Amino acid sequence: MNKIDGQNLWNQFDQGLTPYAQKNADSQGRSFPEPTDPNRLPFQRDRDRIIHTTSFRRLKGKMQVVTPAYGDHFRNRLSHSLEVAQIARDLARHLRLNEDLVEAIALAHDLGHPPFGHTGESALNEKMKMFGSAFDHNKQSLRVVTHFERRYQKFPGLNLSQEVIEGLQKHETFFDRPSGTGIYSPHLEAQIVDIADEIAYLSADLEDALRGGFITISSLNELTITTKAMETLPEEEKKDRSAIIRRTIRILLQQIIQDSLDNIDKYQIKTLSDVQKQSHRIIYFNSHFYKEFRALKQFLFQHFYLSPAVKRMTDDGANMIKTVFDTLYQNPQQIPTKFLPAENPAQRVCDYIAGMTDDFLVALCKKNNKA
Repeated sequence: MNKIDGQNLWNQFDQGLTPYAQKNADSQGRSFPEPTDPNRLPFQRDRDRIIHTTSFRRLKGKMQVVTPAYGDHFRNRLSHSLEVAQIARDLARHLRLNEDLVEAIALAHDLGHPPFGHTGESALNEKMKMFGSAFDHNKQSLRVVTHFERRYQKFPGLNLSQEVIEGLQKHETFFDRPSGTGIYSPHLEAQIVDIADEIAYLSADLEDALRGGFITISSLNELTITTKAMETLPEEEKKDRSAIIRRTIRILLQQIIQDSLDNIDKYQIKTLSDVQKQSHRIIYFNSHFYKEFRALKQFLFQHFYLSPAVKRMTDDGANMIKTVFDTLYQNPQQIPTKFLPAENPAQRVCDYIAGMTDDFLVALCKKNNKA
């Protein structure tokens, strides 16, 4: 095959997408031009590059809510990323959007997440504020794919397509592309990953909270969404944890698909340009259902995320992150040389810690305490 064959592959795939989807043929390309792969679409190549990184493999050792020390069956950042990718692909298929693009973004969205979950993120952010900076795992994911993952001789990072980079900027509003084109809202594929992330972690955390005994099935009657889920189950499955979670996910997916289609019609979305001009999200729940969705979040915060057992684990992790940060800042020779080219010494420490697994951080903390 030659380049023309590769272009024909792009066009053939693009024909099955809606007019407002991100087409392969309309990609803004990569920062460093590369030859077309005649056998793979551009976003397929991005996905493949992401799953072969060491950062992706290390996600297995980073907790979601409960540390692996609490049990082998709880989610970690790797299993979470896979669940986000699965949900995002399902949504993209229903809405006839670019499945390969959503998968690539979903698999990369947590590459910059530090050890010990969101408490670890807050601890790093607190330390960086002391140096006039900040830490955000979304921005760190960008640093990982554009700088730290060095698998090619000709360029730094993974040289991912610009559309994947846009997807990792999911919390940005207006921003300029490298081409100089200013857009307000990211493509719908990025918006899909954003909501798939929420659906994935809430449903998974609900199951993990049940598994760990933090909540009971009867307590789910406090929530409208899970009550609806249990009401639609056969009698013999109403107390089945897995059945309840499956049905809850189904309710969330059905709702977001319908609400997204309604929004596409409401805002008269006809082209990708129409999407980029919007000042609000298209892929999101209607205001009435969002209240029920938010109640699920608040329920998990109250009974799971802020429970004494979880808080004790995450607080310990946060304290270790702060201790290791101070130690490395005072002893920079402990940091691998690949982290040396950075804006300032504190950023070097931050980048190093952000890439650590929970166990590596714990071991390093113990090692320095013994020294």
